Amino acid sequence: MAQWPSPLELGARVSVWAPSSPAPHAFPRRFARGVQALRDDGFTVRTLPSCAAAEGVSTLSPVELAAELHRELQDPQCDAVVTAVGGWTLISVLPHLDWELIAEASKPLIGYSDITGLLNAVAGRSGLVTFHGPMVVSEWGEAGGPWRRTRDQFRTVTNLSAAGGEYLIEAAAEWSDELLWWDKEDTRRRAPRAGGECVRTVRASCTVAEGPLWGGNLTVLSLLLGTPYLQQPEGSLVFLETEAIAPDELAARLWQLRLAGVFDKAAGVVMSRIGRPRACLSGFADYDEVIRSVVPAHLPVAAGYDLGHSEPMATLPVGGLARLECADQVLPRLVLLPPAPH
Repeated sequence: MAQWPSPLELGARVSVWAPSSPAPHAFPRRFARGVQALRDDGFTVRTLPSCAAAEGVSTLSPVELAAELHRELQDPQCDAVVTAVGGWTLISVLPHLDWELIAEASKPLIGYSDITGLLNAVAGRSGLVTFHGPMVVSEWGEAGGPWRRTRDQFRTVTNLSAAGGEYLIEAAAEWSDELLWWDKEDTRRRAPRAGGECVRTVRASCTVAEGPLWGGNLTVLSLLLGTPYLQQPEGSLVFLETEAIAPDELAARLWQLRLAGVFDKAAGVVMSRIGRPRACLSGFADYDEVIRSVVPAHLPVAAGYDLGHSEPMATLPVGGLARLECADQVLPRLVLLPPAPH
């Protein structure tokens, strides 16, 4: 069972790390806004050299990025590491990480999208719970500050080891998948919309499934297949998030996971809300039918959760235990379970 890191308490000292793309350098206004929002929320914030760098396909070299993370985790003036933004290059950093150092530091690591690789590898190799949650540019940098539900769930889940008790991940009544180009159009908060795709049971199969949370961005999980960093535990609750894909691409990506054996180790599946959905060229647009046709029939599936590339977004503890309750004609329940007492 994974070990939870130290709680992220009020006044914690947070370091911002940019291992995935030079977005902080490319979009300085939004990045500065995100850093200030963290400070306004009571955190002491330190931005790392990678946040000011733009070299080649990334920020710094993979070796430098790994060393930067190691330094922060060993620094008593750092209580947690929040990633700046997603991108494409985190996978090249993984071979250079010291898993024992990360486990010994036992500090929260937070991000999503490209950071999916880090979250799951740390949970699997270091035995430490990580957090699939908001990043500085994408969520904290929202005009007017992060969405309240994003902020509140981040605060609650990163402190769950101290607070104890179960926590229900509830879907937002209002959400947005509006695309505003950073540092050009994002002078206002994204417009909320009510209704549309909502949390629902796609397949009941069994009433309750329980296990450690594992997953993240569909595209990034595909990058990890065939590498030593997939690190999926047996009996896991697989959560998947994606955006702006048509049902045919979703089917292909789910089939890739199925053929790689991901669903053989699963106890249940939780799908995100799919922001900016598209139909196939045929006009077919039924994502739920795709999920039912690809995910093995014995697994319960819930969909429509606020897990990634839309606002607001829930924070999930990767490696932490959760319970998925699915029944026909009833809204599903995704419940985070508190760490076992020492």
